[in-house]
Amino acid sequence: MYEMRFTADLVDDHGAVMAAANPSERGVSMVTKLLARTYRLAVFINVGRPLFLISRVDRLEPLALRWARALAWVVHKTLGRRTPTSVGDLAQEWNRLMPEPRSTFPVVAVDGDTAFVEIRIRCPLRGTGDAEACWRSMEFDRALMRASGGALVVMQSQAVTGQPFCKLAIRRTGADFSDLPVAHPRWRQRG
Repeated sequence: MYEMRFTADLVDDHGAVMAAANPSERGVSMVTKLLARTYRLAVFINVGRPLFLISRVDRLEPLALRWARALAWVVHKTLGRRTPTSVGDLAQEWNRLMPEPRSTFPVVAVDGDTAFVEIRIRCPLRGTGDAEACWRSMEFDRALMRASGGALVVMQSQAVTGQPFCKLAIRRTGADFSDLPVAHPRWRQRG
């Protein structure tokens, strides 16, 4: 059973809900605080499920990309934006923007201008061979990194390998990824 709780800044001393000066601020504030409390792996997977479904349909690519960018915007709005100063900081920022438990999104290594991270959750695309759908759904992660001053590519995808993890590389915006293996040629085009 779900319990509805109001945040302290929207409830007066007697428990009555107060109106914010700007109704849209009240709505954004309540949604932001609710998301901050509920941004966990199960919620992430369930909210992302439609993204994975539409990512499998080529002609729905524009919708999939917009959906992924919208989800990334909500995460940034909820958790706040930071400006990392190094590639290692970019990787830590990516990890911070992932849902709890963040141990399923580890930063594996930082080597020069590249940070290597993994996604260790069961992807709905695992074993499908659909690298295009992977590329579309990972727009979420690319959008998070763009907003933070970075870029991201998938080096190994669960969709292609069937393995229980994906391997990603993070670099600064505009960096060249041509020296790294990628899960699909499209990763070379847009990083």
